[in-house]
Amino acid sequence: MRDGVTDRSDFPGMCEKCGFAASVILALLSACSPLRTAPSDEKHQWEFTLHEVQTSLDDVKHDINCFQTEMQILDGRIKYYENALTHLKQQDIEKLEVKLEQCLQGLRGLEKKWSLLEESEDKKRGDFKQLASHANETITALSQFKERIQELEREILAQNRRFEEIAKVKGSIETLAKSLKAPYKMYKVLPGDSLEKIAAAHRTKVEKIKKLNDLDRDLIVVGQELKIPTN
Repeated sequence: MRDGVTDRSDFPGMCEKCGFAASVILALLSACSPLRTAPSDEKHQWEFTLHEVQTSLDDVKHDINCFQTEMQILDGRIKYYENALTHLKQQDIEKLEVKLEQCLQGLRGLEKKWSLLEESEDKKRGDFKQLASHANETITALSQFKERIQELEREILAQNRRFEEIAKVKGSIETLAKSLKAPYKMYKVLPGDSLEKIAAAHRTKVEKIKKLNDLDRDLIVVGQELKIPTN
């Protein structure tokens, strides 16, 4: 307050109009001090002061109403943002739930694939064991076949030796047969031949030719082979 006039700085934190109303009220109170002016001036001063106070009160009411309106607007905005935030959170939650469900489905698919892979691996292991067993059996069979082949080779060698011995015996027999003179020779009947003619040509008898060839008649044919005695 300076020289009986209230300054707004005496009421820190007040708005301009509220400060003015407070200053008017203080001026009114100060007017209750001993009169220093004429009665007419005092009445006029009171009326002016009351008018100022009323105007200030109306302004304060208006400000209060504006402040309440702004508070309602702010409250509406806050509710709107809260609802929007809730909606966004709900959308985010739904999106996360969808992603989670997709992840779960992918995980189930991976688990199914893993199960199929395990079954496939088990089947492959079983097939491998079966192949290994079959391979062992095959190796055993091959070993037996090899032994049998070796036995056959030994038998073939023995047969070859026997064949060689037989061939030697055959050669000896052939040599012996060649060394011996055959008791007859072969003759092929020609056109115009007869037993008498053949016997005379080979210096033998018809009866010997017939006996050697088991003939009961003297009939012979062209191309027939006859045994002719050599002695």
